[in-house]
Amino acid sequence: MKRKSTIAIALLSVLFFTACKKEASVNIDQNRIYSDYEVTYSQTSNQTVTQAVFRVDHNSGKKIELTYPARIGFNGENLAWRNLGGSYDATRSGNHLNGSFKYLDIDENSFENTGALINPIDLPFGMNNISKNGNFFLPWTGAALQSGETVKVIISGGSQSGSKTFNATAIGSSYISLDQYKLNNLVTGTAKIQILREKTAALQQSNLSGGRITSTYKGRKITVNITE
Repeated sequence: MKRKSTIAIALLSVLFFTACKKEASVNIDQNRIYSDYEVTYSQTSNQTVTQAVFRVDHNSGKKIELTYPARIGFNGENLAWRNLGGSYDATRSGNHLNGSFKYLDIDENSFENTGALINPIDLPFGMNNISKNGNFFLPWTGAALQSGETVKVIISGGSQSGSKTFNATAIGSSYISLDQYKLNNLVTGTAKIQILREKTAALQQSNLSGGRITSTYKGRKITVNITE
């Protein structure tokens, strides 16, 4: 048993360090740099978190750290490099979902991409209980689902059951069905629930490798009771 545990830890260590490997952008053809942008607004904190990740060739390639004078900014402010996550991040007050990322590569090519100002979404007020007795019909507060959007509900049911995610993708929907099969994996009792609306689109401006930009609006995170 001890030998198996040691092997498992070793494998996890290899995977961790492999995932954290990065390349300097000065060593790469600038057209091979794939850009992945995220801008997320939280209604609970009234803050917007922005993140930019650069990779070699595609969205699962090796991460890249930009080499000066290459840089990435959001709404005129440079984003800071986070070595542990291999990303450029920043947090600011207010809703900046329609803010713009501006990326300048080593060859002084400039690319500007703007997030989507997607509609707000929230859980209905007065929601206290979720029953596991069948599929749970959950309407949301806010506009119906638009083209290219996904609505997600995330329920965190405690350490014993972890969290479950439910998706809605049908255009025009104004509710989400929480599948009983997933609900049954949650432990009865207190849980946290949150709803979010997101949209991922191709970049408006990019090099030959392209990229994507994901805009997310997170509604309130509230406490509910999971019942049988």
